[in-house]
Amino acid sequence: MGKSRLETKGLDRILRQAHKGDITARTGFFEDSGEHPRSGATAYEIASINNNGTTEIPERPFMTDGAFERELQTAKALKDNYVRFQRGTHSLRQAIKDAANHQEQGILAYIALAPMIYQDNAQSTIDRKGFNAPLHEQGWLPKQIDTKISYD
Repeated sequence: MGKSRLETKGLDRILRQAHKGDITARTGFFEDSGEHPRSGATAYEIASINNNGTTEIPERPFMTDGAFERELQTAKALKDNYVRFQRGTHSLRQAIKDAANHQEQGILAYIALAPMIYQDNAQSTIDRKGFNAPLHEQGWLPKQIDTKISYD
């Protein structure tokens, strides 16, 4: 059986560009996201408060935990998609967007897992909202996640 070799010079160039900031992919909740229909807070504000916590709300780092959990899959997807980019079946934007999708899926999984792995909401919050996982069960926040790609 013959050996196959993957040429990585192009991938290395893209990774260097991304590291320098020439190509940037960010996944999460952004300042220009939609406003919650009842509270008026943006998805960025709600995600930030829940991820980092406040004096009244415990930290539930679903964004950082979800992104970290999917780091290896994201790197593998970037490498796999680079091969598709070299073959001409993916644009560079598609390759990066597909890899960033792994980050998105990790964040969404941690939103769904939040009631099992993070501190419960206060009983008053549970009574008011009717459940312990409003970020997941109300369904609004997961729909607001986005990936933004920029070329500097």
